[in-house]
Amino acid sequence: MRRKFGQRGGKRKFFFSFILLAIMLIYSYYIVERNIKPTILAMSEINARLIATQAINEAVNNKVGSNTFDHLIDFQTDNNGRISLIQANTVQMNKLAAETSLEILKEIKEIGITDLKIPIASILGSQIFANTGPRISVDIQPAGTVNVDFYTDFAAAGINQTRLKIYLIVKTDVQIIIPLASNKIDVTTHIPVSETIIVSGVSEGKIA
Repeated sequence: MRRKFGQRGGKRKFFFSFILLAIMLIYSYYIVERNIKPTILAMSEINARLIATQAINEAVNNKVGSNTFDHLIDFQTDNNGRISLIQANTVQMNKLAAETSLEILKEIKEIGITDLKIPIASILGSQIFANTGPRISVDIQPAGTVNVDFYTDFAAAGINQTRLKIYLIVKTDVQIIIPLASNKIDVTTHIPVSETIIVSGVSEGKIA
């Protein structure tokens, strides 16, 4: 009888230990899912946007450099020499967009996958031990898609003066991969490439 009671007691102890372990695992997963995971993704997103923006700016600088792009806009004047029509040169714009996209893709390809190590202490909000202890590995990978568009902005620049700015709008996707989760974010950057001052029907162009 004592042996049977001991066997039953051991089984019950094992069963309760198993239930307790399962509850602890479920609770730990809940804590990670609710508190830690969003923090990791938020910190990773900041780094991902920074990496993507730096790559875009580097590529655009390589392409634009000291070149002038006044030919992106055509001005037509009337018999009095006043500007009667401002028209976008779509051929030149499409050419610049295509060449810039290739340059950005090249820059992104050179970056490849970036491996970040985020200290768990900083995720938990500790400022004293923010750079110590175990670290969680986060992979940041450009998705390889780039979309380049243009935006023009007219603004008053003084008496009888109008400032015309042309911006490149660059959009790309970045994949964030963390243990047990992943997330894709869109990164959009506005980069000025040309600025023209229109004064009393006469335009004077310069690169921003």
